[in-house]
Amino acid sequence: MTDLELLHIITMPTRYQILMLLLNHHYCGKALSAKLGISESAVSQHLQVLKNCGLVTGLRIDYQMHYQVNKDLMLRAANALCQALSETEKTHWDQENCDCEFAASCSRRGASRKS
Repeated sequence: MTDLELLHIITMPTRYQILMLLLNHHYCGKALSAKLGISESAVSQHLQVLKNCGLVTGLRIDYQMHYQVNKDLMLRAANALCQALSETEKTHWDQENCDCEFAASCSRRGASRKS
């Protein structure tokens, strides 16, 4: 799984909330359901996605499966994002000119607004 795919999975709001809860404490599906105010089946589906990509692991305690975050994998994704951000050039907006591949249509659009 690529870092981009991993970030996509992490950034879905419900999955993000699950991960934030699991970073502080291990929880079972029922507890996650109660904390998030969604059904256990919805939590289960999100956990399945998180488990499939390795972001979450489970451990059976008595009759319940408890989950925790794979922090190493989360850090890898976060570091990949930070590296990508640091490698990009700082671009300054030239408010007068557009230098993209659609510059001609941008210029015409801007000229029609000024009229």
